[in-house]
Amino acid sequence: MREFSIGSFIDIGANLMKEHVNLLVDNGQTCGFVKGETIYRQGERAEDICFLLSGQAKSVLINSSGGECLLRLHLSHSLMGLTALATSATRDAEAIAITDGELVRIPRQKFQVLLKENPDFGVYVVELLVNRMSDFHHRVGDFLARNVEQRLAHSLLSLSRCDPEKETVSRRQPVCLTHEELASLLNSRRPTITAILNRFVADGLISKNGRSLNVIDAERLEHFLPRS
Repeated sequence: MREFSIGSFIDIGANLMKEHVNLLVDNGQTCGFVKGETIYRQGERAEDICFLLSGQAKSVLINSSGGECLLRLHLSHSLMGLTALATSATRDAEAIAITDGELVRIPRQKFQVLLKENPDFGVYVVELLVNRMSDFHHRVGDFLARNVEQRLAHSLLSLSRCDPEKETVSRRQPVCLTHEELASLLNSRRPTITAILNRFVADGLISKNGRSLNVIDAERLEHFLPRS
């Protein structure tokens, strides 16, 4: 799947098959977005599904007090807003652009027709939803069983996984989240995340390059994870 799973180590998948991409483009409206733009808002009526042609975006849950929880990081060719397929078609989170890019908005009814008429595409969407549910269950388990240091180590390993769509597939990717975003992702506080990251740097587990974090000793970082 074209997104980062945080709770479980699910590999980042390759892009959708070309014929499926063409189906989505032909049945939707293409539009651009810029970094920081809100693609859709939590609580609004979900009239369409979004397919990222290029760029990256994040799904963020806003709680009643205005706090944010980072749910998911989407890469190009990721499907977003699948709650439009629910019985009560309401956005359960906000989607915010991380970079500039383009997306396709496919109306709910047309997307449902695509699922019915293209079984292999329907299987892909089912697998995607099951993987997201599995990832959510793992993250809930992490909150209950692991401390912040362990959750941060796990997240850095997950977020630095190789992307098969990039030339540097043999190397880990830099983690380009801010300390605040990592705190939101892990249900923690920014000062706590900063302190742990500084310890990881001092111990030679990661390095900092501007606003990017690079995992340089994944094997030792894995030692923070509890053994099953």
